[in-house]
Amino acid sequence: MAKLTNLSVFLKNIHHSLAIPLQPLNQYSKEMKRILTIICAIAFSGAALSAQNDTIKVSRNESDALVIIVKERQSVKKDQRLAERAQKPAYMINVGYNRGYRADIELSWANKSIWGITSSHGFSFGNGLYVGGGAGFGAELIKNTKTPESNWNASYFAPVFADIKYSFTKTQVAPFVSMKGGAIADITNKGIRTFANPAVGLDIARFSLKVGYKYQLGFWGYLDGKHMHNVKLGVAYTF
Repeated sequence: MAKLTNLSVFLKNIHHSLAIPLQPLNQYSKEMKRILTIICAIAFSGAALSAQNDTIKVSRNESDALVIIVKERQSVKKDQRLAERAQKPAYMINVGYNRGYRADIELSWANKSIWGITSSHGFSFGNGLYVGGGAGFGAELIKNTKTPESNWNASYFAPVFADIKYSFTKTQVAPFVSMKGGAIADITNKGIRTFANPAVGLDIARFSLKVGYKYQLGFWGYLDGKHMHNVKLGVAYTF
C-alpha cells in the first residue's frame, strides 16, 4: 500500500513538473486517434486500390472516408468499362443484354431455292430476352420441267411475323434460341399460308448465325390445306 502511494505521488510530481493539464491530454488523445484512423484508412485503401489508379479522398470523419473510397472505386471501374467499350468498333459489341429498342436485318436460305430478307424491330429487356415483330420479302426459284429448256420461274412472297429471342449469356459469343411465327402472302400465286420457325444459333458480337425448322400450312389460295417442311439457315446483323 505504501508503495502504491509513493508511485501516485511520483506521477503527480512528474505531471506538475511538465505542466501538462489533464484536459488537453484528452483532446490530444482524440486528435491522435482520428489521425491514426485516417492514416490506417489511407494505407489499407492504397494497398487495395493502387493497381486500379483510384483517387482516394479522406475527410475528418472516418465513416465518410470509407464511403468516399468505395464510391471512387465504383466510379473508376465504370469509367474503365466505358473506355474499353468505346475502343471497340460497333460491330464487335454484343447487344443481347442491352435494354431498349433493337432491330436486325436477316438473310435466309432454305431448300436450295428459297431466299429471303427480313427485318425485325422490338424491345430488349436487358436480361437476354427480346420481343418484337417484323416483315420481309423473298423469292422461290421453281424449275419448270414442262419445257424442254427447263427454265426457272420465280415465285415472290412477303412474310409478316412476331419474333421472340433469348440469349443465354452476355459474352462476345453467346448461344440463343428463337421463334418466329406469322403469315406469308404469296404474291405470285395469290395464296396465304401460316408458318412457325423455331431456331437455335450463336451471337458473335452483333452478328448472328442460326439454323431452324420451318413449318408452313396453306389456308387460302392454291396452297390451301398443304403442309410444307424445310430447314432454314440465316445470318443476321443487329443494330
